[in-house]
Amino acid sequence: MTIEEKVKQTLAEEKEREKNPNFQNLRDFYETMKKEGLVIKQEYTLPPVDTIGRSLHQESLKPSSRSEQ
Repeated sequence: MTIEEKVKQTLAEEKEREKNPNFQNLRDFYETMKKEGLVIKQEYTLPPVDTIGRSLHQESLKPSSRSEQ
């Protein structure tokens, strides 16, 4: 399936979803909670995946704390 076909399929599914009364109620509820200030964007304290490798690599470059024998 090409990207164009995937986009068309997704847009068609979105139109069908908007016709669903349960989806409309849920969207209205979300918008109401957002206006009331009860919707909070989730913030994560984990570093992005690519920085984990970078930090481990930096650790491997540091001289070891073990005494030389």
